[in-house]
Amino acid sequence: MSEKKCMKRRGWNEADVRILTPQTEKDNPSLRHEKLGKGQVIPLFFATDNNYLPFMSIALKSLRENSSKEYRYEIHVLHSGIQKDYMEMILRQSEENFEISFVDVTERLQTIKEFLHMRDYYTATTYFRIFIAGMFPQYDKALYLDSDTVILGDITELYSFDLGNNLLAGAPCEGVNSFQIYKDYVTKVDGLNPDYFFNAGVVLMNLKAFRDENFYEQFADLLKKYKFTVIQDEDYLNVLCQDRVLQLPRAWNKTPVAPDYMPREDLRLVHYLMSWKPWCYDDIPYQEYFWEYAEKTEFYGIIKAMKDSFDETGVEQGKAQEASLKALAQSEIDRVDGYFKVYGKRYGNV
Repeated sequence: MSEKKCMKRRGWNEADVRILTPQTEKDNPSLRHEKLGKGQVIPLFFATDNNYLPFMSIALKSLRENSSKEYRYEIHVLHSGIQKDYMEMILRQSEENFEISFVDVTERLQTIKEFLHMRDYYTATTYFRIFIAGMFPQYDKALYLDSDTVILGDITELYSFDLGNNLLAGAPCEGVNSFQIYKDYVTKVDGLNPDYFFNAGVVLMNLKAFRDENFYEQFADLLKKYKFTVIQDEDYLNVLCQDRVLQLPRAWNKTPVAPDYMPREDLRLVHYLMSWKPWCYDDIPYQEYFWEYAEKTEFYGIIKAMKDSFDETGVEQGKAQEASLKALAQSEIDRVDGYFKVYGKRYGNV
């Protein structure tokens, strides 16, 4: 029997723009931290489905190992249906001061689903974070994390950033800023500076401000007026929160996409976004951290089987998806009735 051919990600659709935004906290001395009380509750949210739940287990394992034990973590997993055995495997990671619960938001999602334009590489779960402020009034501040992340720093450092009057804190999106087509899209369609376009997969949210300022009503209003079809909920969040975003260093949302490499001592969180997936390819930057924690979870066998079954068909599908997304971005740029051309700075606080 011949050995399985290694699948290589690098070499196709490489980043074509260098990113110059700050990597680490020392590059932005204006950032401030709030003092946390011992035993304070740190609320965290994930949104996932069966496909991404195995990877979320890795995020949880790395989160627990690398975060301070002085605080209490309340972790809520938002979903619209999870198979029972997967849920039980995740719940076994729960322990004192690291409490995991599953929250079915199917009914709430139905209130906007008729407006959503879905594609194969986006799922409805990406919109769940929009509802957190209204669903959890007991929290004034919370973290949202994508499932395809590995947390290498103390998450309480991220939670303790002082938001001030900002609606949220997020790091510049390397997936956008590494490609000229997406920088053009953000500039011409969203009407935003791409250097400050944040990735919504890792955000610290000012939930009190979201409630006080009726954020959901603004979102629903914009959703009815314009359908963003390229970066979807991330477009909406960036447009609605513009000029009230605390810019975080990229160490808290570092991806394999950007050509600049960050050493382990500077990394805080790695995000395997877009098609840079270590469970598919053998040459993904920072993949060693993914597999380090994958081996410590009950899902390791499942994830390894995914990796072993990935083949040339998957590679070609990935290439086709990214080519399609770039073509869609160009078509949106070319529209005479694009969002910014019609609405300008109507939304957001300038």
